[in-house]
Amino acid sequence: MHGAEIFAFLAFAFIGCFTPGPNVAIAATTGVNHGMRAALPQVAGVPIGFVVMMWVVGMGGMAVLQGNEHLLLVMKIAGNAYLLYLAWKLCFSSKLSNAGTIKPLSLQQAAMFQIVNPKSWMTLVAATSTYAIGHEDFFTRMIWMSLGFAAISAASLVAWAWMGQSLRTWLLVGRRLRIFNLCMGISLALTAVWMFFL
Repeated sequence: MHGAEIFAFLAFAFIGCFTPGPNVAIAATTGVNHGMRAALPQVAGVPIGFVVMMWVVGMGGMAVLQGNEHLLLVMKIAGNAYLLYLAWKLCFSSKLSNAGTIKPLSLQQAAMFQIVNPKSWMTLVAATSTYAIGHEDFFTRMIWMSLGFAAISAASLVAWAWMGQSLRTWLLVGRRLRIFNLCMGISLALTAVWMFFL
């Protein structure tokens, strides 16, 4: 990749990672309900899962998925069902770190969640098909894309979790936390429904 292409990829990765979606919603909610430290395993796990998936897709995994509509449907249903479950838990959480709050994801859970995260699939399929597949320097491009996505997604999750943690004190007043969790739960549910029909 050179010049304008690098800039275009970085802009794409930044938009894909920083815009609202399941990963950032979970990071922000973890920051609010459990603090920044609890979000760190997710900060490490998401880039690992995403980059591994990107290599699988880049090396031919997409050919397998495109030929199997049933597998795609199962993955789509599983991913969106999990998002709806998380949304349900969020909507009925009203206290910091109580039993009703979403538990922070472990590194392994965050990495594995990317397999059923519709936004991750859309982002990585678009990225690999645009910037890597079919180019002579495929492996070089994939390495640079891996580094770019890993760094930008980790930075995104840190930013969202930090913003969430920064809101903790403010949200303790009155019903603010209840309203915040309800809004985040509804937005996560709407994201799941929207992504299911794409």
